[in-house]
Amino acid sequence: MTLVAPESCDLLIRHGYVLTVDQKRTVHPDGAIAVTGSIISAVGPDAEIAARYSSSRVIDARGAPVHPGMIDPHVHTTTHLSRTAFSDDPAVDSFALFAGWFNAVDDEDEHANALVVCLELMRNGFTAAMEPGTVFSPDALATAAEAVGVRISLADPFVWDLDSGGNPLASRLPRVPASAARAQSVLGRELARNRDNTGRVHAHVAVYGSGSVSEDLEVAAKRLADANGVIFNQHQNFNPTQVANDDRRLGKHALVRLAELGVLGPNTSFTHMNVLRDDEVEVVVTSGMSIVWHPGNFQYYGLAKSQPSQVPGLIAHGVNVTPCVDAAKIWTFGDMARIAYLVARQQGDYLSCDTLFEMQTIGAARTLGLAHLIGSIEPGKRADIVIRREDLPEALPNLNVPMQILLLSQSRAVDTVICNGDIILRKGVATRIDEDVVYDRARASVRRVLGKLGLTVPTSAAR
Repeated sequence: MTLVAPESCDLLIRHGYVLTVDQKRTVHPDGAIAVTGSIISAVGPDAEIAARYSSSRVIDARGAPVHPGMIDPHVHTTTHLSRTAFSDDPAVDSFALFAGWFNAVDDEDEHANALVVCLELMRNGFTAAMEPGTVFSPDALATAAEAVGVRISLADPFVWDLDSGGNPLASRLPRVPASAARAQSVLGRELARNRDNTGRVHAHVAVYGSGSVSEDLEVAAKRLADANGVIFNQHQNFNPTQVANDDRRLGKHALVRLAELGVLGPNTSFTHMNVLRDDEVEVVVTSGMSIVWHPGNFQYYGLAKSQPSQVPGLIAHGVNVTPCVDAAKIWTFGDMARIAYLVARQQGDYLSCDTLFEMQTIGAARTLGLAHLIGSIEPGKRADIVIRREDLPEALPNLNVPMQILLLSQSRAVDTVICNGDIILRKGVATRIDEDVVYDRARASVRRVLGKLGLTVPTSAAR
């Protein structure tokens, strides 16, 4: 009998409780993953994979959960460090505060914010995120993502052409005036990043939305996304005031009109969608579009007072929904699963932790238009993998692993993070970047921005 030598791979993860999130939702209680370069070569029972592959680098997960890197589909990186700088009273005009922050930052500040976002993603078990076109300098975010090692999808900055459509931000940022000429000049520039399909930086098409985009621009952006095989994203139906403005502008319920224009489709992802009428629910379901939901904002702004969330019902009808951090007012990555769970329970609905886990992995990958690359642990996909630890009280007894991860141990249990085949966090330590340097740059940036705004710098930020 001829013995076959094991195949060599670059990394072998052994003895993990592997949640693949593949089409069959396969779980390997004692599983292993072989990684070659940036690609997953094989996944399966440990005995089988260990017999087929050998590697000079082996990580023993010791029975802890191993799962696809989670994904946040909507993060405003430029305003990330504004959290705690402004009032947490939702009655305060947050658009005015954010406009001030946007107007005060420069490229160095954007890079400082982006580095913190990327570290925070990684430390919370997230390997990818989508920025919705609200970075003045996309390169500032791209270089931060590469430095930390996480995956990012970028869009052209501030694509809008209406400053009187009911969006209070569109008329307040002089660096990016809302005009048709400017929108046409920048739309599609970032798509050149997709020429390299092996790296961490991707691009999609986005307009700002929420009353700041004409019908002509909506159609042009969607056609561009279709032609390039990428996602089309915008803010939409955030609150009753914005919805009423859009109704007047469009002459009917906004989602119905956008469906007539051909803007909705399987490669469309709209963010917020807190206020939906019955005819809008119908076009959302039939279009195959995705929804990026912020359950925290739904609670923060008291939107449940006017109507319950339609999201649990949309999920039941097969709509792809995934939660996001948006602007990090009082939350961080990973918090939204618990808030979504509680929002559903409060109104008598139920979102299982299995569903919530899928929403933040394979569902979020679909929202980014990257489900063929990430979102599950399968041969041929990119190796974006999280290994957790079980030596924590919050990680016990781990009988329902998705529940334990999402609602209990959360970021505290994140031990190792792999993105694009590279280990970027090992035993809780970043491997590619000096975190103390990032934190010093972040504090210095906040001091500069608050100084420009004429705000007092708290002692804790003055270090």
